[in-house]
Amino acid sequence: MKMIKLIDNALKMLTKADNGIILLNVSNEPVHPADAAFRGELVTPYNALDFIAESFKVNGLQIGDREIRMKLIQLLLEFEKVEANKTRKSKLKELLAENELKEFGKII
Repeated sequence: MKMIKLIDNALKMLTKADNGIILLNVSNEPVHPADAAFRGELVTPYNALDFIAESFKVNGLQIGDREIRMKLIQLLLEFEKVEANKTRKSKLKELLAENELKEFGKII
């Protein structure tokens, strides 16, 4: 399974969860508790966090471990920071090229 699909499924499941408990109908599709009550569907409760952790574990990511989650968040934040700086640097180079300047910020 592709990681993006796995993440999308986990987010969808968490939005339909109630305090970490997901209700699955007979087709094993996540159902919001209010929808299940309104439609009178037969549902089975599951621990959404365990279900998601197991799905990621099968795909090689131990998301159940808090330390790994914190490191992953830190990695993503640093990655986004580097991407933002890369974009700014390329815009600065474009601006310098437009104005035919070779360097910026050097005292002559």
